[in-house]
Amino acid sequence: MDERDLRAAWPLTEPDLRLVLAQHWVLSHHEDHDLVGPAGGWDPLAAGLAADPPESPLWDRFAAERLKRWRLHWPAFRAATWDLRDEPEVVRPGLEVVTFIEPGRKLNLKPGSPVTYRRLAVRRKGDVWRVAGVDGRNLFRPGWPPAPA
Repeated sequence: MDERDLRAAWPLTEPDLRLVLAQHWVLSHHEDHDLVGPAGGWDPLAAGLAADPPESPLWDRFAAERLKRWRLHWPAFRAATWDLRDEPEVVRPGLEVVTFIEPGRKLNLKPGSPVTYRRLAVRRKGDVWRVAGVDGRNLFRPGWPPAPA
């Protein structure tokens, strides 16, 4: 995300998250049949977008729109420069939520100016950690529409 290169970040995300993001994008364009086609063809379209590496001619448009949306909602976020909260929140074995805090700030409950933070769910499979959710504990499972897990 820091480099605005979703293709490079794609292998660092779980397959279910990739599919949820692809399905969400397809649904957001459901009225544009010239772009996404009829609903009967959405499964292979979403699967191609979610593949690693991506296997869809619509990948560049999907990636550009996804990054634009994240930048709109997370304008100042940079994983390389934001502080990482010392202790991740363990949701269950192998699933944790990591919290990034704007540089030079501390996350506390005292009154003061608001602190911006971003929470990502990460899951370990073997020795590899992958992003499982881009909104803290709010994990989704693939479907039409994707639903909370």
